[in-house]
Amino acid sequence: MKDSTTLELTEGQQLALDQLRRIVQASQGSMAATHVTASTIPSGYIEARISISCANLQRTQDGLRLRSVEAVTMLIPPRFPLAAPSVQTRHTRFAEAPHVNWGRHLCLYRSTATEWNPADGMYGFINRLLDWFEAAAAGELDRPGEPLHPPNALTDHTAGLLVIRRDAPVARPDGPWLGAAVLHQIDDRRCDVVGWLAVEDPWPGSLEQLRETTELPADARAFLAPAVVTTKHLTFEYPFTARELVEALACDHITPRLLLGLTGIVAAHNYALIHPDGDAPDEDDEDTPVAPVHLLLGTPSRGIAGDGPRQTHLVAWHLPDFADQVGRLAARTAFSGRPHLAELGDKVIQFGTDWLDRLPTRWMRIYEARPEVTVRRDHATPAAWLRGKRILVVGAGALGAPVADMCARAGATHLTVADHALVHPGILARQPYTDADIGLPKASVLADRLSRIDPRTTHVEALVGNITTRLSGLDLHTFDLIWDCTANRIVRAYLERGRRTDTAPWPHLATLMIGHHATRGLAALSPHGATGGGADVLRRTALAAHTDATHAFDDLIEDFFPTQPPTELFQPEPGCSDATFTGSAADVTALAGQLVTGILHALAAPAVQHTMATLIVRMPAGPTSAQPAGPRWLTWPNDTLATDQATGYEVRITPAALAEMRAEARRGTRVRGPRVETGGTLLGVVDDATGVIFIDEATGPPPDSLLTETYFQHGLDGTSAHLAARRKATGNISRFLGMWHTHPYAAAQPSATDRAAMISLTLPLNDAPARALILIAGGPEPVWDKWLATGDGPDLYAHLATRAAPAAAEPPLSAPPIHLGPVTWWPGGYATRPLGPVPFPRKACP
Repeated sequence: MKDSTTLELTEGQQLALDQLRRIVQASQGSMAATHVTASTIPSGYIEARISISCANLQRTQDGLRLRSVEAVTMLIPPRFPLAAPSVQTRHTRFAEAPHVNWGRHLCLYRSTATEWNPADGMYGFINRLLDWFEAAAAGELDRPGEPLHPPNALTDHTAGLLVIRRDAPVARPDGPWLGAAVLHQIDDRRCDVVGWLAVEDPWPGSLEQLRETTELPADARAFLAPAVVTTKHLTFEYPFTARELVEALACDHITPRLLLGLTGIVAAHNYALIHPDGDAPDEDDEDTPVAPVHLLLGTPSRGIAGDGPRQTHLVAWHLPDFADQVGRLAARTAFSGRPHLAELGDKVIQFGTDWLDRLPTRWMRIYEARPEVTVRRDHATPAAWLRGKRILVVGAGALGAPVADMCARAGATHLTVADHALVHPGILARQPYTDADIGLPKASVLADRLSRIDPRTTHVEALVGNITTRLSGLDLHTFDLIWDCTANRIVRAYLERGRRTDTAPWPHLATLMIGHHATRGLAALSPHGATGGGADVLRRTALAAHTDATHAFDDLIEDFFPTQPPTELFQPEPGCSDATFTGSAADVTALAGQLVTGILHALAAPAVQHTMATLIVRMPAGPTSAQPAGPRWLTWPNDTLATDQATGYEVRITPAALAEMRAEARRGTRVRGPRVETGGTLLGVVDDATGVIFIDEATGPPPDSLLTETYFQHGLDGTSAHLAARRKATGNISRFLGMWHTHPYAAAQPSATDRAAMISLTLPLNDAPARALILIAGGPEPVWDKWLATGDGPDLYAHLATRAAPAAAEPPLSAPPIHLGPVTWWPGGYATRPLGPVPFPRKACP
């Protein structure tokens, strides 16, 4: 190796040369470094020439014809190893091989950003180079199953850029595809390809038809660009001059006359679209606008090696002055209608032929967005569920704004954002609004911003004003998912009531909340088949937290479900602002992302249709703090539903409560006989705002209850103590609700005795409420037996009874109804023997 001490080397380049010397010494003659010199490339690169022995490489017929020793030149950047070297040959024998650019440059990395490891330095680079030669000798530069390396075109940033949005045409087996690409001009530098027109097909005769065909807005600027798709792969790099390009196309029978003729036809049609009056342009008129001309060239160069037919790879050639000249010539030649290729005037062809000899190729920058060759970066994530869906986001604040942004970026086809608030200075600390937005409606500002993310995919609509009023004007059934991000009890009650009263199934509903210090978050999921909405699921979450024996949710109780209202509230503007939580943009964005991802995971699961669930997320603390438990799910199956016909309220019976009733009925059948009634106490609550009666728990009959085949009398022993204990255990969420009893093998309807008891509403409590739920389980023999055997629901009767007269200090004493005659009475509790006739009066209960 030539002494490099005379060169001005950076520390990194010296490191590279030192590593290279050690590699050569350890290669035992299979590699030699022959020369080190300053490179002609700007920015201080140095060249290191090395020779590699290829004599022992395994060769195949499809491999490159390698010499026994191959010489290459490495270009080492000044910032090595923080910048990767490159390598090239001093010949062009590999010019047509895959992964060889511009005839000399060997492509060793698909992406240096992900594959180049600075820590490996020159050792890793030489290993890559040796692997390349080994694959080249074996004919495996394009290994089966790996993506093909498409051709390169050296882009000119001043030539503009194209975004390809529509799948490209393919050539016919007997010849190239000729036609035009429909371009939507976004601004002076960018156009989007939104459609394709074959030369043999009818073309739209007006801009209106062109916009309608490609689903463009009415004010969109659109025009055509000539397009050619060849039948075969041409080269791995496109040339720098127009003449070289045309000569390369000639091998696929695309002649200069054909290419120029197609360009002229498209230019003439563009002129006709812009000037529908049909007047030909004057020869000296340089002010009349003509559409810019870009020539799109496609070759079958994309796909997976060894896996089916290849897809079209596209490049675009920007034609600067030629666009204006050929457009005017073609329009004057055939302004009265679209000519055939052979009919284009000789003047156009002559001008174009002369032009080919002096024009350089200016390749436009291409961004691929067509589905056939691109894969969405979120395709394998939970967010993929949102693509093509209709989404409603209620609330555009700290939670709602990032949630809506996630939905728009995931490709939701329709997004509605509802909020009543205005942007004010304080929220800029954590919500995605700017100083210029102050005083404007959040929903409008957010919708305007989101609509610019992907206007072709997502339509964004804003609802400004009182949320419940605006929602009442929407058909909520048209949405696939509703995000409630308001943390507003009124909104939750509105959605819960609407879900209850609607006969049609609702969309999925996700209710999101953040704790007082943005360290915890909850996401309550109500799938479209669930019996409860967000208010219901959050109530279940509170019950689960309060009754958990391990105290794993004590932090949630303090944050979300305290037994006493918090006394310390955070007001950003003390005295005149709504209370809110403390937290940064990082906090709320992190929580929102975790909550949204969790909900989407659940929606994508096959068993989500009838499972209510809550996701609990806790933010990590500092490295010296005790780390909280990770995300956790709580789930509940659907309730059994009944309706109080008098009030219209819906009664929701948890599986646990109904299972307790069934267990007591089955035990009674074994111990007392199949027709003896039984019953007990119901715990839960009546929610008048939503019109829902929640039954959380059911107990069996107290020991002093009396049970018979025609009557059930609720006892008192232990009832008050049990209810007090449950109120305390549940944080006063679940309390005395009413009573239940059975009518085995009979209709689930109140008897005359039941109705009389409802009127007086005599309850087994000294502090009895003014109303209580009466629940009767019954049914004919097939229904009743099936419930006892399999758990399939019995017939149910529910009535929310209201006391007709003020409650007495003590419930009155009464004997069992005399009209029942001599009957056998059984005690409640776990007694296994009947009592016989009752010798003393008792407190009567329905």
